[in-house]
Amino acid sequence: MKALYIPTALLAVILGFSLWAGNHVDQRTDHWITLLQEVDKAAAEENWTEADVLLRDAYEDWDSSQQFFHTIMSHNELDEAESLFAGAAAVCRQQDDGEFHVLLAQLMKQMRLLAETQGVSVKNIL
Repeated sequence: MKALYIPTALLAVILGFSLWAGNHVDQRTDHWITLLQEVDKAAAEENWTEADVLLRDAYEDWDSSQQFFHTIMSHNELDEAESLFAGAAAVCRQQDDGEFHVLLAQLMKQMRLLAETQGVSVKNIL
């Protein structure tokens, strides 16, 4: 019976970390989506300077979590978000309203996808 204590404890620690990591990713992506919505609002008001500053702030916040995210997530999904951030920054500098809103929408969708892949669901378990 004592031989089961260590494996059971390890499984409990792994499960706890997985649940915590999924929750952490969900909170962070919700935060970034909120920041990107503020960027979108500034661009809709044609305040491109504010949109650029807010987008840079959102990217810096995103970038600060990348070391941890790269240890728990697929790099392809994170690279896609990086590309969308870079594209949005370039389009923001060009002040191309239509394309900018499309890129922000894609970036927000990518953030939701990141959260979904780390969430606890039957789809992720199977």
